[in-house]
Amino acid sequence: MKFNIAWVSVVLIAITSVFTSCQTNKKPVGKNLWFEKKYAIKERFGANTVDTPNAVKKEEVTKEPNNDKVMLMANLAPLLLNEINYKTFSGKAKMHYESNEQKHDLVAHIRINKDNAIWINVTAAAGMVSVARIYITPDSLLLLNHLQKEIHKLAIADANKLLPIPVNFSLLQNLLIGNLLQKGGTPIDATDFGGTWTLSTEDADMYQQIGFNKTDSTIRTMQMRTKDDSTQAMMQYGAYENTNGKQFATERVLTISNKGEPHYLDMNFNKAEFDQPVEMPFNIPKNYKLK
Repeated sequence: MKFNIAWVSVVLIAITSVFTSCQTNKKPVGKNLWFEKKYAIKERFGANTVDTPNAVKKEEVTKEPNNDKVMLMANLAPLLLNEINYKTFSGKAKMHYESNEQKHDLVAHIRINKDNAIWINVTAAAGMVSVARIYITPDSLLLLNHLQKEIHKLAIADANKLLPIPVNFSLLQNLLIGNLLQKGGTPIDATDFGGTWTLSTEDADMYQQIGFNKTDSTIRTMQMRTKDDSTQAMMQYGAYENTNGKQFATERVLTISNKGEPHYLDMNFNKAEFDQPVEMPFNIPKNYKLK
């Protein structure tokens, strides 16, 4: 298996491309039928009650809701405020990533000091190969590329020198934890599917559709589409476990199309804990070159 710096950063590419693209000036792209066919969402976690990644369509969100929908939107709006409250997080996740030409199986050790720092250590070959270590703050990004013995140090605003998209600390943090990606937005539609409620929202940049489990109000699915149609995605959350008194989704599936480029990421946490002391070691070997 050959790695380069883009593949070293694959975790960041896959899980940030969709959520930060709405902040850039990207040209719209057409409907990507290949993406929909190959990377169509699996019927997993009961998510077949919602649509495919193109689901949040213009014709759907422009309809005037009837009185029943208005009432349902009002009842569901408080769910947008639900989130996992924590101070620190530590977890280990197996990841399977696919794109047009790449397939990788990785393991990521993830530690978060809320609103301050995210630390990710990435390995491959069942932990036998050290791939990268990443340290992100709201202002900066450090990346140790173990395979090429390089260190990348730059401001968050310049992170697109490594990645095809800019990095957003808050959205990355929310995704890793399983909180709503972006707060705000005006409810514009709601549906009762039986076991699931869905609530659609609109803001200046994107449409979102969040599916909630009726039993406990946890998030089952999140779909989004940028208003310029350049980016679309669907995220599934499942296998919730009570972790330190918090409902945490141990399985995640992300299907993303960004400027026509497909990304698929399957994350399975086999370890997760909150509010325990975390260490974020980041020693730079002397023989690593600064890039």
